[in-house]
Amino acid sequence: MSSKLIFRSLILIVFGSLILLGFQYRETNLPVFYLTEGVVLAAIVLFIILYRRLIRPYKIIADGMDLLKEQDFSTHLRLIADSEANKLILVFNKMIDSLKEERLRVREKNLFLDLLIQASPQGVLILDFDDHITDINPAGQKLLHVADKDDITGKRIEDTTINIRIPLSRLQQGDDIVIRESGITVYRCVRSSFTDRGFKHPFILIEELTGELLKIEKKSYEGVIRMMAHEVNNTIGAISPTLSVVSDIFREEAGQNHAGVLPAVDASLERCRHLAKFITNFAEVVKIPEPHRTKIDLNKLAGSAEALTGIECRRRNIQLELQLSHNACTTSADATQIEQVLINIIKNACEAIEEGGIIRIATQSEPLSITISNNGPELTEEIRQNLFVPFFTTKPSGQGIGLMIVREILKNHHVSFHFSSDKGWTTFDMIFPPPCATNN
Repeated sequence: MSSKLIFRSLILIVFGSLILLGFQYRETNLPVFYLTEGVVLAAIVLFIILYRRLIRPYKIIADGMDLLKEQDFSTHLRLIADSEANKLILVFNKMIDSLKEERLRVREKNLFLDLLIQASPQGVLILDFDDHITDINPAGQKLLHVADKDDITGKRIEDTTINIRIPLSRLQQGDDIVIRESGITVYRCVRSSFTDRGFKHPFILIEELTGELLKIEKKSYEGVIRMMAHEVNNTIGAISPTLSVVSDIFREEAGQNHAGVLPAVDASLERCRHLAKFITNFAEVVKIPEPHRTKIDLNKLAGSAEALTGIECRRRNIQLELQLSHNACTTSADATQIEQVLINIIKNACEAIEEGGIIRIATQSEPLSITISNNGPELTEEIRQNLFVPFFTTKPSGQGIGLMIVREILKNHHVSFHFSSDKGWTTFDMIFPPPCATNN
C-alpha cells in the first residue's frame, strides 16, 4: 500500500470520526457543534500543509530514485514551494548532473579506447576471468592468421588453432617475452590487465618484430662474415704460396730427411684450401643477388628439383614422391634461386632421414604453394625455434648457412614459409604471392 493511500485513509478515518462526533451536538448544543467543526477544518488545513512539507517531497525523491534506477540522467526534479525540500532537490539535481558528466566521460574514454584498439598496429587479445578469449582486434587477427574472430571467441588460447597458442597460453601477469614461430616470424608478447567496474580483465599485446630483427641480424652477420673473409683470405693468401713452394722444394730434393715433414706440409696446404672454401660458403650468404624475376611454373621447378636430388635419394633408399597440382602454378620469381631453395630443403630432409623413408614434393594452386615433407625424426621444440637462426646447426660438421640462404632467398621473393613437425611428419610450406602481387 502506497504512502499516499495511507495518508488519505488516515484523513477519512480521523476527520470522518470528528465530523460524525460534531453532528451529534447539532440539535442539542450548537456552540459545541461549531467548535468541533472548526477544529476539524483547522486540522484539515494542517494536514494539507503537512502533506506539502512531508509527503510531496518524499514522492518527488521517490520519482528521482526511479530515474536513477532507469539510469535517466537527463531529467531534473522541479523545485516546489518548500525551501527545506528544495535544498534536497537541488542536491539531487547536482548529483544527477555529476553522474551525467561522469557517464559521458566514461563513454568517451571507452569509445576512444575501442577506436585505439581497432586502429592499433599491435595485436590485442582480450580475455575474461577464466582466460577465455572475448575479443581480438584486426591487427591481432592478421598477426595470428585468424580469418574469423568467431572461430576463437569463447575458447581458451590453447584450444584454438593459433600457431603460437602454447607459449601464449603460458603467459603470466606481467610477462614480457619474445616468441619465435616456426619459420622466421618473431613476436613480442606482453600480458597485462585493465580494471573495469572494480575487476581486472587480462589482455595480451602482440607485436611482430620480424622485420626489425632480421635487419639487425643481417647487418650483424654480414659484418662478421666480411671481417672473417678479409682476415682469413689475407692469411691464406700469404701462407698457401709459401707452403706450396716448401712442398715443391721437399719433393725436388727427394731426401729421406723430409719424409716425415712433407705429409704435414701437404696436409697444411690442403687445410688452407678447405678453409678458403669454408669462408667462401659464408661469403655466399652476403652475396645473394636480388632475384631476377621471370615467369616460372612451380610444377616444372618441382620436377627439376626431383631430378637433381633423385640420385642421392636412391642411394639412401629414400622414396621421392611428386604430387603436382593439375592446375597451372605459375608465378614471377628467380627460377635458379627457388630451385636452390628446393634442393637445400630436400638435401636437409635426406640427411634427417639418413636411410629409408619418404620425401614428398607437392604443389598447389590455391594457395600458390610448394610443400616438402618427410617422415624422418620429428624436430624438437628447440630445433624448431632456432632452425633459421644464423649459423645454427645440428650437424657436427655443419656450418648453419644452408637455411640462412633459404631464408634470404624466400624473404627477397616475399614468400611466406612455415615449418611444422608433428605426427611423424616434418613439413616445410612455402606460400608464394599471387602473380599480380609479384608484378607490382
